[in-house]
Amino acid sequence: MQVRIEHIDDVLPHIPQDVGIVVTERPGLRIIDYVFTTEATFPTPMAQECRGLKFAPNGRILARPLHKFFNIGERQSVSEIEWSIPHVVLDKLDGSMIHPCFLGDRLTFMTRLGESRHAKAALSHADAAILKLSRDLLTAGMTPVFEFTSPENRVVLAYSETKLTLIAVRETISGAYLGHTELMDFATRYGVPLVEQFGSVEDAVAFMAKGRGLTDVEGYVVAFENGHRIKLKADAYVLRHKALAGVSKERNLLEWIAKDAIDDVLPLLADDIAERVATYRNQVFEALELHVARVNDFAEQHESLPRKEIAFAAREKLDQRLHGALFAMLDGKDCRKAVRRVLTWASRSDARMESIRDLFDMAWDGIDLEIEPG
Repeated sequence: MQVRIEHIDDVLPHIPQDVGIVVTERPGLRIIDYVFTTEATFPTPMAQECRGLKFAPNGRILARPLHKFFNIGERQSVSEIEWSIPHVVLDKLDGSMIHPCFLGDRLTFMTRLGESRHAKAALSHADAAILKLSRDLLTAGMTPVFEFTSPENRVVLAYSETKLTLIAVRETISGAYLGHTELMDFATRYGVPLVEQFGSVEDAVAFMAKGRGLTDVEGYVVAFENGHRIKLKADAYVLRHKALAGVSKERNLLEWIAKDAIDDVLPLLADDIAERVATYRNQVFEALELHVARVNDFAEQHESLPRKEIAFAAREKLDQRLHGALFAMLDGKDCRKAVRRVLTWASRSDARMESIRDLFDMAWDGIDLEIEPG
């Protein structure tokens, strides 16, 4: 179902409360987007439009990127999908969704969040044909949407060249999607790359099996003529995406190290990211082994003393954060496991993690690995 949006006031009364959809103020711009999702975040077609809508300060809509659509099985099973509606299967590229927008007379590129670093990078790579298409369609009341892929803009999959690929065009006010034939016409006329298409679904079961079994691609988007869209992601991609999403959070790394599970994650990551994770693990392991040795040495030197005197000596000579491991060892427990439990404890919150950062020589920057949920 298409919804008409001319002004921000067409949207605001229909935004569910406390489900993750927010209005963000930027210079010369207002953005409606979601920052987290729950089962209640997208109950209506209007809510599904809240995925990077852009408005001028006076409330007039400026740009309308792709609406929020779902994986097969999230909202509809295979049998519930109306496959008889005309549709086309498109390649699902693994990059950043980019769309142009006028801020006053200035043409700029944006992601859902606005003029982000990915948007600025895409704009710097846009050639004359992309810029002309963007100007012409925006002026005509349409929002073209591109996927920005690049070796420097890697999400999960690796791309050998930097490219802006046209994946959709929407009428900005009505929300109607142009058909793929019209996209082909625009791509040919302006000389811009167009997303690859693979015909339509003849056998839904076979389509699902093929899509889930794909490797080295993200999957497919099925674009229906009525504007409905669904996506199918390859199982291999989903697994790697989850691994990468986890790696972006240092607390996850600590938990995996504590459970000795890093080696299960490394094969799912790109080589450069796997190398960074392995380096981090090795730094933490080196510090861990050093502390195990310190605790062992301290215990051997003081094992003949009463427990009370050992506690007093520990306060003087051993880092307080290792006292638990010391007394666990004195109780006959494995010292290495006891020190690992410090990592498990720290992985439960950012504050705890920061409290042991110097103890384990931890230095992880996962900012550039932050990715949009699938």
